[in-house]
Amino acid sequence: MIIRPMKSEHYTDLVKLWSSFPGNAMTGSDSREGHSVFLGRNGEYCFTAFEGNETVGSVMAGEDARRGYIYHLSVKENLHRSGIGKALMDRAEAALYQAGIEKLHLFIFSDNSAIEFYKRTGWHLRDDIEVMSKVIRGDEYMGTRKPE
Repeated sequence: MIIRPMKSEHYTDLVKLWSSFPGNAMTGSDSREGHSVFLGRNGEYCFTAFEGNETVGSVMAGEDARRGYIYHLSVKENLHRSGIGKALMDRAEAALYQAGIEKLHLFIFSDNSAIEFYKRTGWHLRDDIEVMSKVIRGDEYMGTRKPE
């Protein structure tokens, strides 16, 4: 397995990967154009894992100069528990650390089984804050996710 910086040319395979499992939500921000813009701003925190020429995992992360954020972490289902997810997170976390970021956040649906993965890798589930959202630009994906 090789981890490389994420590139725009990985987009088609990444969308297949992100769409392949429940618990992951995609929005208009995940369009080809949105992905390209995100990489232009945060590409140094985004990585793709390959086995040969096959895309088997990815992490998209970014920062706002104060906090870092994990947006997408995905690994092919047959490779869960193989260490790929942890290796991807380690790369993203190290890059954010090098940029001076002191704290990371991620947003995850409460029924996503990946919560246990994050707990095992040092993340903690907060119960002292609530998340509020406001859609100011709609797209075909907004408001369509139903809990499993």
